[in-house]
Amino acid sequence: MYNNFKISALLLLSGTGNRFNSDIPKQFHLLNGKKIYLHTLDTFYELNIFDEIILVTNKDFIDSVKEDISKYKNIKVIRGGIYRQESAYLALKASNNANYVVFHDAVRPFVTKKIIIDNLDAAIKYKAVNTCIKSTDTVVEVNKDNMIFKIPNREFLRRGQTPQTFEYKLILNAHENALKKGIKSASDDCQLVLEKTNIYVVNGDINNIKITTPSDLIIAQNILNQKKSPSILKTNKSLKNKIFAVVGASGGIGKEIVKFLKKEKAKTLEISRTSEFRTDLEDFSSIEKTFEKIFKTYGQIDGLINTAGLLLIKPFQKLTISEIDKLLKVNLIGLVYSCKAAKIKENGHIINISSTSYKEGRKDYGIYSATKAAVVNFTQSLAKENPKLKINTIAPGRTDTQMRKNIFPHENPNLLLSPTEVAEKIINILKDDSITGSVIEIKK
Repeated sequence: MYNNFKISALLLLSGTGNRFNSDIPKQFHLLNGKKIYLHTLDTFYELNIFDEIILVTNKDFIDSVKEDISKYKNIKVIRGGIYRQESAYLALKASNNANYVVFHDAVRPFVTKKIIIDNLDAAIKYKAVNTCIKSTDTVVEVNKDNMIFKIPNREFLRRGQTPQTFEYKLILNAHENALKKGIKSASDDCQLVLEKTNIYVVNGDINNIKITTPSDLIIAQNILNQKKSPSILKTNKSLKNKIFAVVGASGGIGKEIVKFLKKEKAKTLEISRTSEFRTDLEDFSSIEKTFEKIFKTYGQIDGLINTAGLLLIKPFQKLTISEIDKLLKVNLIGLVYSCKAAKIKENGHIINISSTSYKEGRKDYGIYSATKAAVVNFTQSLAKENPKLKINTIAPGRTDTQMRKNIFPHENPNLLLSPTEVAEKIINILKDDSITGSVIEIKK
């Protein structure tokens, strides 16, 4: 139905991010290894219905944005204004004879394709459309003395989001009239057309949040994790003759990974207390010597996979100092040491095994849970520092390893992941060069 119209998407990303307490505007921060605005752009781009997409950004970031989108087609990058209203107007002026325009905040990365399509369908019928969700809170109106004088009926209240979609001539005239009246800082475009036409409302989504503060970024990460793990491309890429170091290779998930790598005809370097490269994972000098030996023999390797883990169920106050020390060293410190000592080729991989317990401190194994949360944060930080590597966290759910059987002997194995399932996912990641900085959960 859209072939009869010319449609432009106008993505606004020129905010300075003052409330984000960062030198880098929020839209350029990473979410699962990808800049926030690129998550947003991809949703619009993949629809393949827009004649053009215009990115409105701060003048200091124009070159950076152009570099980011060099592989996309039919995208313009223009300088934004001081206020949102000016940025929107500049985008309208840059549009090439569109019939309809879709405005969207680039820091709303969870907009759905359905919301965008609903906007366009409604705009063709009604000329002006806003995206809103119902208010779950009671909204009160106060006077100048901070006293409540009115409580509107919540049934008729909505919380505004974006996209906002308009007939092009309608919104352009509204902007020009606003400027003539001296209005320069309207917070959204619906304000400017409200006197001229009715504005139809389509349903938004509770997850279509606007990332404004650092805490919003945490919420966004949780939304992304709950929605689904990053899409892992199933490629025919060969791992033949590639060299991977597997730390914790003697048992559980590590042992299965070694089996898969051998099937792929990759070279596996098995690191543990009892494997080919005998190493004390609690001692940095032992880890350093192992990776020095590997480097002298093989040079830089193609990947490092940290699978070693130790689970001990006991109330914190009953743990001995040596038990606490061992839990910290095996689950976290040894992993950090290995990442420090390994020498990995450009575009190589680091995969660190965490656990779904990283989300919440578990009763009687708080140290374990804490180390798994630390693994996630450390790995994400490492990915940001090393953009030429692919660095990810795997967070499996309960897995049927010998370690778990020893602690929970009566668990039903049919309710557990198999080490093979986890290993297979890791092999797929090693074949996929598109993912970094991600937490990839694996559940039964």
